[in-house]
Amino acid sequence: MQNQLSKFVPNTFLPFLRTKKPQWGRIVYNTVPLFPCYMFGYFDLLSAHHKIIRTVGVIGLVSVGGEPSQVDSSIVEEIRRRGRDGIVELREEIFRQGQAVQVRNGPLSGLNVIFERYISGGDRVAVLLNAVGGADIRVVLSPDKIAPRD
Repeated sequence: MQNQLSKFVPNTFLPFLRTKKPQWGRIVYNTVPLFPCYMFGYFDLLSAHHKIIRTVGVIGLVSVGGEPSQVDSSIVEEIRRRGRDGIVELREEIFRQGQAVQVRNGPLSGLNVIFERYISGGDRVAVLLNAVGGADIRVVLSPDKIAPRD
């Protein structure tokens, strides 16, 4: 699809993600699209719209309220910056779901919380804070703000 689109959309970007997973006792690396079914392209909507939506493999354009929408170029540049040769590698996950951790800095510094999950490819984490009355409150933080509980 990218080859076909590049004939009339000269500036396309299809970011990939390098993944690893255990398979038959070994770690296997794989490269897959970072956003399955999405590709970035810089083009003139009026002149290229018809050609793009008729390209084999294209499902549609990102739209809001039925109208094509522009993705801010700073988002695309941030994705480019995080990759090498168009391939993004996620940082190692060092926390596991249910692990007791402590907030090390910021307004919640010193609080003991429970790690829930990574969000947005590891750039943020969700932790659970036990509030008054036993209710858990989800708090989203940068992973560098937490550490395993001593």
